[in-house]
Amino acid sequence: MINSFQNYLKKNEKIIGTIASVLAIIMFISLIEIFISNIRGDSNIFVQPLATAFNGFFWSLYSFGRKDWFLLVPNILACILGAATTISAFI
Repeated sequence: MINSFQNYLKKNEKIIGTIASVLAIIMFISLIEIFISNIRGDSNIFVQPLATAFNGFFWSLYSFGRKDWFLLVPNILACILGAATTISAFI
């Protein structure tokens, strides 16, 4: 059972990777709402974007080392958007 599931995942790796990358990008783009609220002065949320930036940075290092583009692209975006949103909380 497990072996057949692993074979299925391996066979569909590019499709699953693409779907996961698109969903990660959508999740990280949601930081734009917090960024806009921070710029308007409506909130000062910085912990979640800071955690996202650090998480994205370390996953980017990991994925760059493995040359895994499915992980690298959305996590670079997470690092950039997380850092920008964190900075906006203090402006």
